[in-house]
Order: sequence, then C-alpha cells, then structure tokens
Amino acid sequence: MLQQTQVDTVVPFFERFMERFPSVEDLARAPEDEVMSLWTGLGYYSRARNLHKAAKVVAKNGEFPLKINGLRELPGVGEYMAGAIASIALGLDEATVDGNIARVMARLHADAGPRAKMWDYARAHLPTGRAGDYNQALMDLGATICKPRQARCEACPISTHCVAFREGEVERYPPPKKSRRVPVQAMEAHWFEREGKVLLFRRPSSGLWGGLWELPGVRSSGNRWTAGEREEAWQSTYGCGIGQGRVVLKQRHVLSHRVFEYRLIRGEGVVPSSSADHEELRWFSRAEVDQVGMSALTKLSIDTMWP
Repeated sequence: MLQQTQVDTVVPFFERFMERFPSVEDLARAPEDEVMSLWTGLGYYSRARNLHKAAKVVAKNGEFPLKINGLRELPGVGEYMAGAIASIALGLDEATVDGNIARVMARLHADAGPRAKMWDYARAHLPTGRAGDYNQALMDLGATICKPRQARCEACPISTHCVAFREGEVERYPPPKKSRRVPVQAMEAHWFEREGKVLLFRRPSSGLWGGLWELPGVRSSGNRWTAGEREEAWQSTYGCGIGQGRVVLKQRHVLSHRVFEYRLIRGEGVVPSSSADHEELRWFSRAEVDQVGMSALTKLSIDTMWP
C-alpha cells in the first residue's frame, strides 16, 4: 500500500484491510470483488490484484518464501520490495533502493548515474548483519533530511562523507527528470437506474482500472470530443445510440499519467445490454455496490446520485 502512496493516506486502508484479512489464508480465500472494494479510493489497483495473487501463491505453497529469489517470484514483488522484505522481515543481508535511498546515494557520491548505479553503491555500503536497520535508516534519512528540495544538510549524520555537500552541489543530485506532458481526455459516464438499481460494467483485469466496476461511458481520443466521435465511441462500445441526458456532475480527475475532464450524465438513451470493452454487466442496489471494487471517480459518481 505504501508504494507511491503516503503513510497518512494508507493507514485507514491498512487497518480496514487487516481487520478483514488477518492472515494470508483469509486473503487468498476472499473473492476479488471484496478485495478490490477495500482498496477503492487508494489507487494503483494493480497492487491489490497482485497482493491477492501473491496470497494465493503463499497459501498454496503452505509457507512464505524465505529467500530473495522466492520473493521475486511473487506477483507484484520487484527488486526494491524483495530487498526490503528480505532485509527487514527476514534479516537477510540484502540491499534495497527506493527513491529516497537513490537520492542519498546520488548525493553521497555526487553521481548523476542511473538507478542501477545507486544499487551498486547501496550494496557496497551494506553492513553485514545490519541490512534491515541500514535500509530503514537510509529510507528515513532521505525522507526527513536528505529531501529533494531544501535538504537539511546541517542535521545529516553522514554529511562529512557526502561529496555533493562538500562541493556545494547537493541540489544537482539526482538530476531532475525530464518533464513530460500529461495527456488530457474528455470522459463521460452515464447513470442508468431502474427499480432502485444502477447499471455497472466490469473492466478487463489488465490496464487502467483493471477488474473494477464502472458506469457505462466513453473517452475521447484527444483533449476534447471531435465531431461525431462521442456518438461513434458509444455505438462501437455498446452497440446502441447515445442519448443526451442531463449533466449532474463535472470533475477534473488527475492521475499520475493522465487527466480526465469528466462529466456524469443521467442517461436518457437506450440502456446498453452489452459492451465490447468490458467483461460483464450487472445491476446493483445501493447496498450491493459497496461490496465491489471501483475507482474513486466511479465512487464519487455513485455518492453523488445516491448520497
């Protein structure tokens, strides 16, 4: 949960998750919809799917892998996480490098090299028998003292060894990433309700919002709808015409890699009965909809219509 997400945001999700799934076996037995529902609002949903898959692997094998090679084989576990688990949880002499540690190493050696070079430095400094303490100390050092901006070098316990500090060039390392333009798309979803139930479609398991439920909707190819594009997208996806309806919500939704100019429409057209872009459809009551996974944007839409 802490991957790319701040601690204050994670804590309530973690507490609810652990209360429901106190053991690996509990998580492995749970249906995916329940797992995803407890992740709703936390983002980066592939983490939840991988965690669920990893729990099933561990439950099937009857034990947690105790070597780093075994950790790397678990779904969703990369080099950073494998090293962190191996050193902190298992006491193995393994280095790890996250963004904070990479920054410390880049400044310590005044090296603008790639992340692989920072791994070399982290391994070179690794104290035998103290890998867990070492890795956690470096993470904390980067998070609280060796910060990206306004580094607190006067409080740094290793400043006397830091080449960047000695040369007065701390802010040069690591070099800034090239800014990239985040694409903007127009997006709309339609609210179809009958007999106290709302129509939702489940997305495929891979890709953006994979495996989550959402309202029927379409997205533009560019930053705004071109002539006829909205109607064509709806026809090709749902095989029916699209009504105008009434806009009940407008929201600018910002993700790390794209921005959506979103609007929610109370549907007045033909109700879709199939979708070329989804795996299944279902009508949900208010109580039922809280038991499945959905994006923060879909949840906002539901809370808007069913406060």
